[in-house]
Amino acid sequence: MSFDQKNPNPKEAFRAFLEKAESDSWIAAYTWFSAESFGQLKSKMKKIKEGFSRTHKKGTDGLWWGLEVEAHFGTVVGVDLELLMERPILEKPDWITTRLGMSRTSTPKQILEEWSLRESSFKAFAPNNEKILLSQFRRTAPNTFSLLSATGERSVQTRASWSSRWVATLAWRSTT
Repeated sequence: MSFDQKNPNPKEAFRAFLEKAESDSWIAAYTWFSAESFGQLKSKMKKIKEGFSRTHKKGTDGLWWGLEVEAHFGTVVGVDLELLMERPILEKPDWITTRLGMSRTSTPKQILEEWSLRESSFKAFAPNNEKILLSQFRRTAPNTFSLLSATGERSVQTRASWSSRWVATLAWRSTT
């Protein structure tokens, strides 16, 4: 697989995906940030507020991109942004496919999407970095992950969107 392709601005690339999530009441709002360094991005994004989820990634254009989404009252949302590029886990995927319970014939794109869906699900289940592992998630239906814990089983709905080499994922669940 060739990873040398330049990628579009994710802010524009995922506009329709995020607007659809807003119109479906998955998210209340979203805000993009960009900066030339991670330190500048962190300064722009400030401290995260309760009811928000965020993600960041350095693009092939050299800019750092950050995305923050706000959940509606009574819901929790998680967000992740990934870039398909050369990485050891994608070039020799045996370890990660086993850990994620995926077929060994999965493509790098499929692996990265599954990883990103689990990352956004983790943020929806454990926004304060509770003691939950990505390996505890079980895919129970298309676009659904479940987590069995001492307090019972909870599930989260997921969505993914690709634009060139970027993937954006959202995970949503009700708190009631």
